[in-house]
Amino acid sequence: MTIDSSCYKQILDNLSEPVYFTDTDRRILYWNNAAEQLTGYPADEVVGSLCKDGPLHHVDVKNVPLCENYCPLKTCIDTGLPQEKLVFVAHKDGRRLPIFVKTSAVFDANGKVVGAVETFSDATEMLEMRELNSELRRQTHLDALTGIPNRQAFLDAMDREWFRFKRYKTPFSVLALDVDYFKQFNDAYGRSTGDKVLQWLVKRLRSSLRRADILGRIEGDKFMILLSYSNRKSTMKVANMVLDIIRREPCLDLPIAMTVSIGAVTIEENETMDQLMDRVEKALERSKEMGRNQVTFWG
Repeated sequence: MTIDSSCYKQILDNLSEPVYFTDTDRRILYWNNAAEQLTGYPADEVVGSLCKDGPLHHVDVKNVPLCENYCPLKTCIDTGLPQEKLVFVAHKDGRRLPIFVKTSAVFDANGKVVGAVETFSDATEMLEMRELNSELRRQTHLDALTGIPNRQAFLDAMDREWFRFKRYKTPFSVLALDVDYFKQFNDAYGRSTGDKVLQWLVKRLRSSLRRADILGRIEGDKFMILLSYSNRKSTMKVANMVLDIIRREPCLDLPIAMTVSIGAVTIEENETMDQLMDRVEKALERSKEMGRNQVTFWG
């Protein structure tokens, strides 16, 4: 059986995937039925027009026009190499439609590029899945109550800082703190008020830290702070500043003062992450044993 050109056209017309061809000037020579259905533009409104001058108006995710400098179709024609890209096209009803395009060059018998074929598909579901995955990542890395990194996210940040220290010898420090007598507070005022206190605490801590510092909620009323490029002197300065801010500012409308106990350490040469964490825990426990509302540096 021999397939003539009319058969090829019939095959392309009935493909479920949108397809169109252009010459080297990017003039649209063919536009199949699936392309009509997805964009709303019938073939007679696009065939014969230059892609850059037609009604499609391709832009990228930042709404930057693609037709002049960033067109995957042009790159494909210029280089002969296939291209893939997420773009947005103007649907005939006026909305912007996300599509994922794949372009391939068309060569003549001598290997010269004579045009390109582009297939594309509706990328709406793909974008929705990306947004969903992004939200899931955000939720799994952030504490639901306070919006700061949770225990796992904080430990991941610690691992990155530890490897940076091993490679570049850049010092870092860790503070561990918890609210003094928080259990008794919860028993007296209720968990709802206790949650508001923790949110208030996080807000005060954030306002006192550098943007590069990482605050994480480890569990309950226990928090840790990762201080990059911080030695013992600067670490104690931050710890005492945190201590002072918490105890001198009124906490909500409560009749009692809020205080915290803090343990502080700075990474030491040849120290493992487990050893560092053990030291900061000991420092925090010492602050509690010594009467709370204070900082202990464990060297």
